[in-house]
Amino acid sequence: MSKSLPKDALKNKSEMTPLMKQFWDIKSLHNDKILLFRMGDFYEMFYDDAIKAAPILGITLTQRNKKAEDQTPMCGVPYHSIAGPINKLLAAGLKIAICDQVEDPKLAKGLVKRAVTRILTPGMVYDSDTLEATKPHYIAALDENSMSFVDTTTGEAFFFKSQDKSEKIKILHVLPIAEVVINEQAVAKDLLPENFDKLISKHTVMIDIKSETPHSAQLLQSYVLSLADENFKKTLRPFVEKNFEHRLQLSSDVIRHLEIFETYKGQIEGSFFSAINKTKTSGGARLLRNWILFPLRNQKTILERQKLISALREDLYLIKKTRDVLAGLGDIERRLMKISQPQTNARDLVQLADTLEAGLKTYSMTQMILNENLNSELILEIISEIRKTINDQAPLTVKSGHIINKGVSSELDEYIELSTSAHLHIEKLEEKEKLATGINSLKIRYNNVFGYYIEITHLHKDKVPKHYQRKQTLANAERFCTDELIQLEQKVLSAQTKRNDLEYFVYETLKNKILLQASHFLGLASVCNQIDVYVALAWLSLEESYVLPIFNQDNQLKLTGSRHAVIEQFNRGKFIANDIDLQKSDCYLITGPNMAGKSTLMRQAALTVILAQMGSYVPASIATLPIYDAIYTRIGASDQLSEGLSTFMVEMTETALMLNQATGQSLLILDEVGRGTSTFDGLSLAQSILEYIISEFKPHVFFASHYHELTALEKKHENIKNVHMKIHEQNGEIEFLHVLALGPAGKSYGVQVAKLAGLPPKITTRAAELLLGFENKKLNDQAKALQKSTTYQMSLFDGQSQLDPKKTALLEELKKISISQTSPLQALNKLAQWQDELN
Repeated sequence: MSKSLPKDALKNKSEMTPLMKQFWDIKSLHNDKILLFRMGDFYEMFYDDAIKAAPILGITLTQRNKKAEDQTPMCGVPYHSIAGPINKLLAAGLKIAICDQVEDPKLAKGLVKRAVTRILTPGMVYDSDTLEATKPHYIAALDENSMSFVDTTTGEAFFFKSQDKSEKIKILHVLPIAEVVINEQAVAKDLLPENFDKLISKHTVMIDIKSETPHSAQLLQSYVLSLADENFKKTLRPFVEKNFEHRLQLSSDVIRHLEIFETYKGQIEGSFFSAINKTKTSGGARLLRNWILFPLRNQKTILERQKLISALREDLYLIKKTRDVLAGLGDIERRLMKISQPQTNARDLVQLADTLEAGLKTYSMTQMILNENLNSELILEIISEIRKTINDQAPLTVKSGHIINKGVSSELDEYIELSTSAHLHIEKLEEKEKLATGINSLKIRYNNVFGYYIEITHLHKDKVPKHYQRKQTLANAERFCTDELIQLEQKVLSAQTKRNDLEYFVYETLKNKILLQASHFLGLASVCNQIDVYVALAWLSLEESYVLPIFNQDNQLKLTGSRHAVIEQFNRGKFIANDIDLQKSDCYLITGPNMAGKSTLMRQAALTVILAQMGSYVPASIATLPIYDAIYTRIGASDQLSEGLSTFMVEMTETALMLNQATGQSLLILDEVGRGTSTFDGLSLAQSILEYIISEFKPHVFFASHYHELTALEKKHENIKNVHMKIHEQNGEIEFLHVLALGPAGKSYGVQVAKLAGLPPKITTRAAELLLGFENKKLNDQAKALQKSTTYQMSLFDGQSQLDPKKTALLEELKKISISQTSPLQALNKLAQWQDELN
């Protein structure tokens, strides 16, 4: 059962221990957050916070007062490894208040003072090193007319203008959103996207209606800065406008169906992104992800990207050299952002210097390609100052000294000399006291409780001088101090304290100087990210033998030797390339069994389009494409029972969305439409959907189906092309050739596929017998229907045959047909032909 503040405590907090009273005084101000309460080397959580956090963090829930009636639930995590637990709590949608000890426990009189030093929400970040390096981390905000985003790990900030709620929701589902910020006005006007309840945070701010900055950007900026300190503000970039309308539209369904970022099993390995990601930096990988999510529709911009990749391909030495440098580059954006966080340390500055150095080297090597101008001298100056100032082996704490090199400050050098040579002074004093007392075993030692002291064993206690001041008695020895030792201690400790304070001041000064120049470093990061992506795509094209695609205005999709960007990497030298040729408004109606390669063919066409409109080379030997406005897919379905949707309902919903949004410039991929219901329902829906697509808006279509009856549509619609994946059959055994061929498939080969899958022979043998019986029955039923139709048609033709030569010819052909030697499919095709002729 969940426990809040005990009722008795509510009546009289004075009965609590001082520590728990302090806890509740702070917790009462942050009831909506998990309070991480610093106690020594741990952050502790109590009551409801502990009950919520323990299962998320996978730690044991224990009790503070096990013997008392009030057994307080609690759990804790070490302060030095808090980043991981914090990210787990944030990923679970929880908000966090970090309560630290704000005074030195050694100097505290009574209870150590504590206060909340930082508040984190799911969109904020404690330590970006613990997040997925190739994935952005966005907070979004929306209003009636716009939507804005901030990546709190890099400072990236942008917005787009739109009054369309559905468009905003599409973007929310496509981008990795950790939190959505709204105000009360947004709630009242029903701007909340569905299924985002757990990500919603409310924030109120006075909007400057005269500002050109959208309301959503003002709201988001106010919200982020209310949670961060001034240093974060220095790394937050200005909001820039992006236009999502002029991109190749990819919905979250398409991204999932094409396994863009992860497979159906939720694995990154085997995804499209993992196959083409040859970047060397996490910043480059994030940019590549962005290019994949938002392929271009502007042919001029696409050709500019192609030109850069082509130029790099001409200089293999430059590609290899650049990739070597990029491998040591690191992540400028996230390292800079980490420096703006309170928990940063001196080593982070050293790592930034390393990263900036590699970044400048990358920039100098490729400056002629991007033609970007950066202030290299200023960046070099900062790198030099970091090298000169910060100790490479600095400790992880910044207030305990040993982080600043000698030579930075003459005053600091004096303190460093005195504090580091303290042991020499102590050794001299120890030798002096040994000679003066005649006690060779005399030792001068130090501990945190008593400071410096002289220790003499009881054996020599009669030799202790009268001016020695007793500090402590032990079982075997006595501890003393002298005025000289006290003065030396004060001098040494004072020097150490002054050293620590001055080192921290020098460190903070340098850190602030770096943050004030953040825009220059972020400019370098942007250049390096672009170079990384261009070099990676050039390397990919050379490594995988990709070709430069050509764009046409005739709406033709012609891919010679087309390959699947992912599968060919898992089947080195074995993947079968195919030719795809779609003229304006053409549809490939693909038939054949499962495992033959229908889905692979369709997916590889879609992935090729994405690569082409990213500006990349593509997996083919020749590629000519139009500029598409969107890709729509209906591939497979998983039950969404928790939402009350069946497989078939999901299928129809996705298909309806496709049909309502697609245009003649779209690419449509439909795999096994109508299979979630009865055969005749499914066949009827599949045919009507296909006919609607090719007659209403006439896009390029890949339509795979097991309904062989649909192949008859080729004779009725000139833009339908029957194609199939070849199968080699011998003695009842089949072999998938994965070769695309014109014409319909002969049959489904379902029983043979079941054999290959490993079903027991008893089952497949019986299935073959049943199939033969069903086919014969269907043939007989069709023959009877045909005979009945013939008799009926003859009665209609009586007395009229001489007046209509076409009907007379049809009747003669009907008399000659051999029903016993006509397959059901041939009979249906013939009926369709006659119907067309009569109409």
